Amino acid sequence: MAATECDVLIIGSGIGGITATIQAKLAGLEPILCEKLPLIGGSSALSGGVLWLPNNQLMQREGVADSREAALTYIANFAPADDPGSTLARREAFVDAVAPLVELYESQGVPLLRCDGYSDYYDTLPGGNARGRALEAAVYDANRLGAWKDKFRPQNFPVPARASEPAKLMLMNVSWAGKMKAAEVGWRAVWGKLTGKSLRSAGAALQGRLLEIALRLDCDIRVNAGLLDLDQEGGKVVGARLKIDGREEHIRARRGVLVSAGGFARNTAMRQQYQKAPISDKWTHSNEGETGEAIQAMTGAGAALGWMDESWWTTSVENTAIPVGSNQIIPELHKPHVVVVGADGQRFVNEAQSYMEVGRACYARNEVTKAIPAWAVMDQQHRKRYVFGYAMPGKMPEEWIAQGNIKVADTIEGLAAKCGIDPAGLVATVGRWNAMSAKGVDEDFGKGSSAYNRYYGDTTISPNPCMGTIEKGPFWAALLHVGDVGTCGGAVTDEHARVKRPDGSVIEGLYAAGNCASPLAGPYYVASGHSIGCSAVFGMIAAQHMAS
Repeated sequence: MAATECDVLIIGSGIGGITATIQAKLAGLEPILCEKLPLIGGSSALSGGVLWLPNNQLMQREGVADSREAALTYIANFAPADDPGSTLARREAFVDAVAPLVELYESQGVPLLRCDGYSDYYDTLPGGNARGRALEAAVYDANRLGAWKDKFRPQNFPVPARASEPAKLMLMNVSWAGKMKAAEVGWRAVWGKLTGKSLRSAGAALQGRLLEIALRLDCDIRVNAGLLDLDQEGGKVVGARLKIDGREEHIRARRGVLVSAGGFARNTAMRQQYQKAPISDKWTHSNEGETGEAIQAMTGAGAALGWMDESWWTTSVENTAIPVGSNQIIPELHKPHVVVVGADGQRFVNEAQSYMEVGRACYARNEVTKAIPAWAVMDQQHRKRYVFGYAMPGKMPEEWIAQGNIKVADTIEGLAAKCGIDPAGLVATVGRWNAMSAKGVDEDFGKGSSAYNRYYGDTTISPNPCMGTIEKGPFWAALLHVGDVGTCGGAVTDEHARVKRPDGSVIEGLYAAGNCASPLAGPYYVASGHSIGCSAVFGMIAAQHMAS
């Protein structure tokens, strides 16, 4: 059987792949998008759907200060000097492609919104932006996809809230702004049901809109089409061998192949090969298709790899009573009345830092005392005032406690005993925390010292919205596992998203974007939407280069 032919073959339907498909089609090329799972959307559809796009047009329209120079300065804080995946040329290509990407989306009808106040995660560093560079899409009605709705990955949480809304939403029990936001989101959900809409928010809203555009452009999109290997001729990638609906098929690509198929978070063997113990695929929040064969295929074609030992770390509480993937614990740790400790009862991290930093700190501390898992220790003030996971303020479901991952006691000493934490260490830590909270200054780790720290804080608490005493029983502890939202290592690429060999030469015809490519800023998640923003930008860049 003759191989199917196209101009551009795109592997993976996350944001990098679907953006590249749209860009290629608009450039007059014939792309084929292949997704190995039955559902379109990838991990992007499960994400917050935020795009980190510095110096974007929405910032300019609203008078938010930023510049090309500031963005490059900020990224340079994290890029190792000898990292072949974070060259100056690649960083400049990313920043310079932000405006074309926004123009692409807006020209096709994607309603983008600024996430005002969702600051860079390291906003105090040179080039950091406290107002934030993040964009998101408006809530979307998936019914617009018609028959493709059943082939589109649904979001993994039940509330039609945009990623910028939980900061206020989680304060529903303590502030009027929180109550108003809860009413707004609640009415949105009710209105959606009354009008027969199938509302999607966050990553599902962005991906749904992009899928609708690709369908409107009559792009060739195939599900149940998994990559088996890349086809090469004379060192050039000319297509791929895939398993489509159970049958092997070759697709030949005249201009090139873009791999944007995620990482290897669901591949235990690869994680054990490349990453530090303790490691498992149990705690990942990536989609079930991130099993690493795309990276293996690129390695087989000669690709250099970078940062395979790292993931986009986050902290999680295991609870079978809540939806898979919805047990991340991030904003909860920014709040007052909570600290994170290891088995010795001592703090070891600024709990309100980037979740990537908290996860990395757990690994570092685990070399000294058991901190994987760690414990989030809080009092009744925290439980009365704030959401924790999907537990509403004032409640902690009995089944969570029965599972043994949430402990409760009337005293700090009693809580320590139930958790296997050193009682003297925890009592001393809580005592010091309470003394510092009275002054509003975390002298040990700086909790509350940046705009990002305070973004998820309690705006009704001053002088530090991230600090409050742990003194009112009962006392609670949640077992925190180090999970991730995907691995971050992959093929090293250049400024055109072309995959490179270890000697620095380019593999002709092969491109990569997203979590199967080595990251732009090394192993740092520099702001909300960093990985998705990079994936979208370099997906577009790859398609543009193949069209040139």
